[in-house]
Amino acid sequence: MNRPEPSASHAHDMDPADLAAPLVTAPEPGTLLIDWRRAPFPIDWDRAFGRGGPLHLEVGFGDGRFTARRAHAEGEGRFVGLEVSNVSVQRALTRLRREGIGNVRLMKLGAEFAVRHLIPHAALASVTVNFPDPWPKERHRDHRLLRPAFFATLAARLVPGGEVRLATDHVEYLEFARTSAVADGRYALVDAEPPPAVFETKYATKWKGQGKPLFYQVFRLERPAHDPLPPLERPTIMPHAFLTGTLPTTPAPRLEKLVVPYADGHVIVHEALRAVDDAERWVFRVTVDESDLVQQVLVVAQRREGGELIVRLERFGDPLVTPTARGAVHAVTTWLSEVAGLRVSARNY
Repeated sequence: MNRPEPSASHAHDMDPADLAAPLVTAPEPGTLLIDWRRAPFPIDWDRAFGRGGPLHLEVGFGDGRFTARRAHAEGEGRFVGLEVSNVSVQRALTRLRREGIGNVRLMKLGAEFAVRHLIPHAALASVTVNFPDPWPKERHRDHRLLRPAFFATLAARLVPGGEVRLATDHVEYLEFARTSAVADGRYALVDAEPPPAVFETKYATKWKGQGKPLFYQVFRLERPAHDPLPPLERPTIMPHAFLTGTLPTTPAPRLEKLVVPYADGHVIVHEALRAVDDAERWVFRVTVDESDLVQQVLVVAQRREGGELIVRLERFGDPLVTPTARGAVHAVTTWLSEVAGLRVSARNY
């Protein structure tokens, strides 16, 4: 769905705190857990670590035991770990603090968004992927990380000669990754002995105990790529729209789950909740689903004092205002217009 053209903004009538986007601030040196949503894109890793040195990325660090061992062994290196599990992030943080490790930075985030937006061009010396989800079902193969599109992105993030290092217990995933790298045409397949710590991770120990074979493959970048990806726009004002009319009270229109294509993804509006103390304040629970990022956000519809209704992306949770996230305001605004009978007077998203 194409984004509608915005009409004249009424932002000057609003309390600035209601519409201000989260501030962008560089990570301070020494901070182990990076608040990536507030960081400038791409991140200045020299500042984040307080020094230079080879930059290494680990995808899915689990409890952090491999990350910690490698950071100890390669003190000159800088290690960035990605994980989507809250429990794993907390365990790894505890380990790093207990062992006094200062050359690791962690982020709770998936790899595709992180590599595309947070890593500068030709910055990575290596990328480690230990025992990724194999997504074994045929219909789920597009979810596999080491597919052609990800190798293409990495070709613009690795230094010349940089390596992608894969450990897996799944032979089909191994062959899938090999085929993907060969299809890209910029990588050489290198047979190498894995560092001992690779097969001493939590999952490796589990698979070895079950008698499963374990595999290791290195993909070396021979021809780096240019970086055609523009930086993600970081707005200073949260997306919003203005409407005239009155939010219905009794009977309120029923909201069935909405799935709205927008920009490069989809917006799913799950439900609308009315404030118990304010009939003219509704909160909509929304999922913003893009190819490399999924966000749970809130959209608020409320009446300004003596004025129109505003529909805006709530700052709660520090949502990242991507093109598709703007569609959350669009979906709610359209529903209020078409189902609740309100009239749109301005769109600012």
